[in-house]
Amino acid sequence: MNLGAVSCLNVSSISWKGTAVYLDCQPFYSYSRNALNMAAAMKAQKTGLLELRVTVDRWIRVLATLTEDTLTVNPGEGVEEPAKPNPSGPAGAINGDPPNLSSSPVPETITNVKRTVRVTKQDVGGLGISIKGGKENKMPILISKIFKGLAADQTEALYVGDAILSVNGYDLREATHDEAVQALKKTGKEVVLEVKYIKEMSAFFKNSVSPGATLPWDSPPSSPHRGAELSPAEVKEPCSIPLKMCQVSRKRCPPDTENRYFEVISSSRRSSVFLRAKDPAMAQSWYNAIQAGAASLLPRVMEEMRSMQLGVEVKHLGWIAEQVTQGPEKPVLAVLTDRDLVLYPSLPESRESLGNPTKSHPLIATRLVHSGPGKSSPLLDSDLSFGLRSGTKQGVETHVFRVDSAKELSTWTHLVVEGCHNAAELVKEVTAACSWNGKECTLGVHIDEGFTLFTQEMGVRKSILLQQPFERLRMSSDDGVRMMFLDFGGQEAEIQLDLHSCPKTIVFIIHSFLSAKVKRLGLLA
Repeated sequence: MNLGAVSCLNVSSISWKGTAVYLDCQPFYSYSRNALNMAAAMKAQKTGLLELRVTVDRWIRVLATLTEDTLTVNPGEGVEEPAKPNPSGPAGAINGDPPNLSSSPVPETITNVKRTVRVTKQDVGGLGISIKGGKENKMPILISKIFKGLAADQTEALYVGDAILSVNGYDLREATHDEAVQALKKTGKEVVLEVKYIKEMSAFFKNSVSPGATLPWDSPPSSPHRGAELSPAEVKEPCSIPLKMCQVSRKRCPPDTENRYFEVISSSRRSSVFLRAKDPAMAQSWYNAIQAGAASLLPRVMEEMRSMQLGVEVKHLGWIAEQVTQGPEKPVLAVLTDRDLVLYPSLPESRESLGNPTKSHPLIATRLVHSGPGKSSPLLDSDLSFGLRSGTKQGVETHVFRVDSAKELSTWTHLVVEGCHNAAELVKEVTAACSWNGKECTLGVHIDEGFTLFTQEMGVRKSILLQQPFERLRMSSDDGVRMMFLDFGGQEAEIQLDLHSCPKTIVFIIHSFLSAKVKRLGLLA
């Protein structure tokens, strides 16, 4: 039997050797002696029993072993059992494993008819649906389960077999399973779904062989790795994730009122484990231990990067999530150097991959514009982000990044601001071709010497047309297209410079120089 991803609104699927893997926590039982002996031989820093979810209705108990550089999850022998409802959870929403499913009769008149349904999310349980399908399986995004008593069920207007065409105007008709999951997760309190009921699909869901059965077109796990899918019986070998630049997160996990989930993803993004402990204290203990283990390896990673690209000084690096206007957020590895903030989809392992980031933000043309909870977030303490603006030849670019903790937010905020000042001190001077009073010349901006307009031949300065220190600058502005205006007062008054392209880069650099000069005076914390 193929296992595909079954994504509950409260559960995110992950990958373990290509298998959709989830975790739930039930009473722990005896473990194989071989597995325990193996853990002892590994000189474990931390060992304990956790559970790893295989499907919505099945899990396996695992022995988790943490060494100095690896997290290993070992399923041991004969540990697979069907899931059991958690009697302490609220009816209809037991942390992604609800016992009660809604089975409202479907009116014949809605078949293949587009409908718009407004859903108000609950504080606990979210939308209260599971979805299957996706573009990669040549299937629409389909509602496979509706949990009794939760938000979707309360509308009395959604049904198992409904294809979700869009969410809050974002088109899901060509979406992969992962994209649909992220789009649904990012919605606010009010969610508008455009749906169409497909009768043939609902029959598949209702006639599954067993509660744990899945359809052959279910999507692969929500990991970049798209390996072959395995059945629970085949998940027998240990799974190891190197701590070196792994990402450990509790914010990426679905809402968990008991606070027991955590997820560990490898630096390559090809493998991950989604785990749950028996209580919040144990989950936090594992989270802290894995974070500390990964942090202890950071100096090694930074040294490897320096050796791959000589002359680059790595100041800090870590996993953050880039927010996008439409679609799911993108986890990125952010590397802060002495001159740039560069972003990678995974840990670069070669000089070539290190030199080809997906995005590079020159710090001297970048400024921090926001740090703290997102303004639109209903749960402010769970949505910590910082925003950057960069001046480019195409105009101003704005980027927002989410982090998992207040400590991470403080670290990134401080280091980015400090990096912008240090980059200004390091660069010292920039030049740009321009026209002034109809004459072609060059504008030079120096952190100490100020502004100079000059002509040059063969790269050598020939004559100085104008020179002013920063202290004389009263005001600067631009038209966002190609003109920049500098007011130094005096006889020259305002000078107009045609930079032949968008002036935002040089405008941002001028502001960085000014900010660095203020920092010198000790006027910035």
